[in-house]
Amino acid sequence: MLTSPAFAGEASVSLSDWGGIGLLQMPNARMAPDGSMSGGLTALGDLHRHYTISAQPLPWLEVTGRNSVYPGYYGLSEPGLDLKLRLRREDEHGPAIVVGGRDVTGSGLDLPGKGRFAGEYVALSRRWWDVDLTLGMGWGTLGEAGQLRNPLRFLGGRFRRDRDPSAWPTARGPKAWFSGERVALFGGAEWHLPVDGLSLKLESSGDRFRAQRQDEPGFDPGSRYSLGLSWRPTSWADLGAAYEQGRRLMLRLSIRFDPAVDADKPDRSPPSIGPRPSAGSALSADAIALVARSRGLPVRSARIEGELATLWLDPAGTGRMPVAREVGDAARLLADLAPPEVERLRIVTGAAGLDAAAVTLLRRDLERAANHRGSAEEIWQTTQLTQLAPAAEPPPDWRPSLDLSTRLVATFDLAELGTPLAQRTHTDVMLRAEPMRGLVLGGGLRINAPSDLELLDTNALPAAQPVRSDLPRYADRQMSLDHAYGAWLARPADGLTIRLSAGHLEEMYGGIGAEALVQPLTARWALGLDLNHVWKRRPDSLLGFDRTDARGTGHASVYWESPGADTTTALRLGRYLGGDWGGTVEVMRRFDGGIGLTAHATWTEGPDGAQSRFGGRMDWGLALVVPIAASGWLPVGGTVETAVRTLGRDAGQRLQQPLPLYDLRVPGGVGRLAGTWSRLLN
Repeated sequence: MLTSPAFAGEASVSLSDWGGIGLLQMPNARMAPDGSMSGGLTALGDLHRHYTISAQPLPWLEVTGRNSVYPGYYGLSEPGLDLKLRLRREDEHGPAIVVGGRDVTGSGLDLPGKGRFAGEYVALSRRWWDVDLTLGMGWGTLGEAGQLRNPLRFLGGRFRRDRDPSAWPTARGPKAWFSGERVALFGGAEWHLPVDGLSLKLESSGDRFRAQRQDEPGFDPGSRYSLGLSWRPTSWADLGAAYEQGRRLMLRLSIRFDPAVDADKPDRSPPSIGPRPSAGSALSADAIALVARSRGLPVRSARIEGELATLWLDPAGTGRMPVAREVGDAARLLADLAPPEVERLRIVTGAAGLDAAAVTLLRRDLERAANHRGSAEEIWQTTQLTQLAPAAEPPPDWRPSLDLSTRLVATFDLAELGTPLAQRTHTDVMLRAEPMRGLVLGGGLRINAPSDLELLDTNALPAAQPVRSDLPRYADRQMSLDHAYGAWLARPADGLTIRLSAGHLEEMYGGIGAEALVQPLTARWALGLDLNHVWKRRPDSLLGFDRTDARGTGHASVYWESPGADTTTALRLGRYLGGDWGGTVEVMRRFDGGIGLTAHATWTEGPDGAQSRFGGRMDWGLALVVPIAASGWLPVGGTVETAVRTLGRDAGQRLQQPLPLYDLRVPGGVGRLAGTWSRLLN
């Protein structure tokens, strides 16, 4: 498997029974397309039901949220968080290699039988023409066949002991990773048939259903071998059927979303550049701004001074096109309409009246590019990137804005013991006004659809002073006020931005808050600090809040943006709404069409006496956000968000700030401009 002259490039992938990319019961070393997300249901005879949502937040990381129903003494489901990390991409010199695990966190209450699906693995995959071969080694539930002794047993301790799934809590979580006396080999092949999207899978499993045999002494695990089919009839559907262990029929139905295939990419053609207008026929700055707005560019103001023409652009207002493309369209429009004496074209990007970057291009460079005698790379050589001084004179005739948008959110919780799937769906109608530079007023009306939040585990033992475990009280109203706030933003010094906010900041909390963000002009890093004093809002009142339930919360944050400006990683440390201290790691990805995929994980010191102990110390989530344009059935644009996260938890809960500074500053910053510069002209 290590080398082969028949290497056939990137292999097609299909989903496993467990929701991630793989064979049937076993994983392989393949990854889903970058930024993709999938969700589905698998039924394995009368044994298992897997509810899964999987995402590829990074090219080398697969995350799967899963909740499995199985026959057992307690009638409880088994939630788990599964991870897969790619160590090596397949090439002509060798196979793809991954390391991963199921139920890697081991969070939640310790009950007998918890961790029955926990296991780790290393897998290799190699493709010959249409056949994809996999060989792996499994620990825990993936290594119950036990043909080999644990290669890590020389480390002693837990690596030498039997890994009994009934010996809770040591069978799961970080303390149990790659432990156990015995391991097993697993493997299989996937043959991509001549029918497009159809593949045949043959697998040898390392799982011998030890937990099931402990529950039912007469349980027969069957054969280690399984045979099945996977079929992807369209880009968004992935179906599976198999005969597994020689005893059970498996059926799987999954939905997939790939931003490279399914994204709704704007097809607006760039403005053309004609001969320079004569002095008498050139348009004024106000007229150029009107023309730009009519073409869909988010222009706030314009000014012409001698040989310099400037447009103030708010790229955060759309997000559906790369910022360099919007800058390029604005510059081309200036090149076509500005007076003949103008030689330098300056586009100032920003949001809410805060200038982020000033891009100055030479008019003659754009004119050459329009005649196919120049490129974006050549224009970059003569482009100046600066930042206007904080005390710079404001542009004339600054245009106030009033934006109406919608947000449709469907959230699924796969982390409950008492129910395999809890869901909440709501639609937010949001109004945001900027009557003057630096002042933002926002309000949102939330329309709740029917949910099943009464099934959350946290309802079993109500907390004395809940953080979010009383979420059902806020979601059972058909209509409510989600937020109503005012915020003042300023840039007192180069690289420093501040925000002061007051009002009902989110659905459950209101109060006051302050935030500061430091980011030098060309830096890929930023430092942030937010401090908030909030009170719990009363669910039975439109504007009321509980004066006896005051909370202080805040975080110090470090942001790092990748060179291509498509990935931001944030590390936050601080105090959460429940008074617990801990940290959050968050990864934010951006794709064409304004699509965003985020993943976060929070670990805190845990719940105290006033918090629900369900869920333990960890909070995690995945979210896919897809912009939608105004249409006949939805006259106002906005976003559709599909998320899987823990609902109703008390530990590790952050304030859902409606106007975070990083989200305002970065869309028009130098990092995004440089990262998308190749899209300047098309």
